[in-house]
Amino acid sequence: MTHTLDVWYHRADDADGQDDPVEVTSGPELEAVLTHVLNLAQPHPVRITARERPDALVELVVAPLEQVGALLFHSPESRAPRPADDTSTGVYATRAEAPVPGAPTLYVDTDTKTPFPTDAALPVPHLLAALEEFRQTGERPTCVEWQETQVS
Repeated sequence: MTHTLDVWYHRADDADGQDDPVEVTSGPELEAVLTHVLNLAQPHPVRITARERPDALVELVVAPLEQVGALLFHSPESRAPRPADDTSTGVYATRAEAPVPGAPTLYVDTDTKTPFPTDAALPVPHLLAALEEFRQTGERPTCVEWQETQVS
């Protein structure tokens, strides 16, 4: 089952300044949104939800010049049964297998300058693959590595 994504991001054509969400229902639409985000500075992280999974939120930050970015996945509840001793926060940042050379500091919150973990940066194609998997499943993508984080 695929999901309909609602994506909140800064767009030059959003005349009322509300940055209403854009509906994404296909891979090409998702790729177009990512291309737009890479070409227009985003004052805040891009926020993505699946309509069919409102308890999950993905935040995306990119560094266009370096062609890298990071994802933050929030999910207060997993659909899978959790063991009683599971103390996870439900907040996960991407994790690179090896640091991306020249990756800049990426910020979860630009106002407070709260940084992502230093190894959270991934190449843009990996981000697109993860977002497409989220669109397909509504779950935290398995095609990228994750690390639990207190940053939110």
